Amino acid sequence: MNKDIMLCPDCGRKLKAGYIFSPRKICWSESPDSMVMDFGSEVLVESALLKVRKIPAHRCEVCQKVIFGYEQ
Repeated sequence: MNKDIMLCPDCGRKLKAGYIFSPRKICWSESPDSMVMDFGSEVLVESALLKVRKIPAHRCEVCQKVIFGYEQ
């Protein structure tokens, strides 16, 4: 994880470094509509098979936003 101090793009406060993880995949959609299945969505982080992978992230506890990079 980058040791540089990162600031929130919304409020300018210091972001807290940590990791984001999920046993399920994380997808992206440009539509706000609810979905029953995720067909056609862009998968940012695949589902965990045996071990849950943790991804370096930064979060703003004030704005409740998380910033993380992903691999395809």
